[in-house]
Amino acid sequence: MKRFMETNTVTHNLMSFSGFKSLLIFSMLVEGPKTYEEIIENIENNEYLKETISKDTIRIYMNSLRKVGCDIKKIYEGRTVKYYISSHPFELKITDAQADSIIKIYKAISGSIELGDFILLQNFFDKISEHITNEKLKLQIKNLSPISNLNSSLIKELAKYTKDKTEITILYNAKNSKKKKEITILPDKMHINNHKLYITGYNSEYQNYGEFPVNNIIKIVSVNIDSPKLEIPGLTVTYKYLKTDNTNFEILNNEKIIEETNDYLIIEIFSKNKFEITQRILSFTNKCIVLSPDNYKNEIISCLLKMKEGYIEEQQF
Repeated sequence: MKRFMETNTVTHNLMSFSGFKSLLIFSMLVEGPKTYEEIIENIENNEYLKETISKDTIRIYMNSLRKVGCDIKKIYEGRTVKYYISSHPFELKITDAQADSIIKIYKAISGSIELGDFILLQNFFDKISEHITNEKLKLQIKNLSPISNLNSSLIKELAKYTKDKTEITILYNAKNSKKKKEITILPDKMHINNHKLYITGYNSEYQNYGEFPVNNIIKIVSVNIDSPKLEIPGLTVTYKYLKTDNTNFEILNNEKIIEETNDYLIIEIFSKNKFEITQRILSFTNKCIVLSPDNYKNEIISCLLKMKEGYIEEQQF
C-alpha cells in the first residue's frame, strides 16, 4: 500500500493474485454467461496475469464465490455449458419505501437545477440502475426523466449552441399545427420546467422571445455561424405588490425590492422572456399593479380586458 501511495501505479508485487482472479471471474460471470474456455482465455490475456489456469482451478474460484453468497447457474447452448451469476450479495437492494423516498428527492432536485447538473444526476442514476434490484424504482426513474426519451445527440447540439450563443434554425413540430415549420432562434438557455426540457431563444425576424419544448424539435436544420452576435433584449417591469395578512411574498432571483412600506412593495423584475413576466404579474391577481413601462402596462390592461370579456361571454351561455 505504501508503494502504491508513492507511485499511484499497480504492479505485480502489489497485487493479491488470488483476490484479483476472484474479482475478474466475478465480473465476467456478472456480465453474462461464459464457458470455461472463455474464462481461461480472458485470464491468459489479462495484462497483469498472463497465465494459464485449469478448469479445476476455475471451479475452486467459483466455489469460493458461492460461499460468499453468489448464485452461480449454468445454461446449455447445444452441447456447450456456460456459467453466470444470477444474483449476488453486492447488489444494491432498495425497498419500496426507500424507492418512494428516492423518487421524492429526485423530483425535488430535478425541478430546481441547471440542465448540465441534471444530466450528471441522470447519468448517476443510469449507472446505479445497473445494480439496482428494485425494478419499480428503475421504471419510475426512467418515466420521470424529462430527457430519457429524447435524442441525446440533439440535446448536446442544442446545449452547445446555447452556450456559444449561436443562431440556429430548427424544424419544429407544433402540437397546435399539423404542419412542421422552420424557426430561427438565438438560443438563450435550456431549462427543465414541469418535468419537460425547454429551449428558449430570441427570433430577430419577429423580434420576440419564445420557449420551445425540446420533444417538439425534430432536428437542427442549419447553424447560422456568420450571423451577427446579437444581445438578446430584455424587459424591465416595475410593479406594486399589495401586502395582505394571509400571504407571504417570495422574491425571485431576477427581482429586487426598490421600496417597501407596511402596505406594499415596489418590485423591479427583469427577464428576456416577456411571457415569464406576464405569468408572474397575473399570478398575483388583484394584489398587483403594473407601474412601468407604459407600453407593457397597456398590454396587461388589454390582456385583463380580454379575460374579462371571455368570462362575460361564458356566463351569457
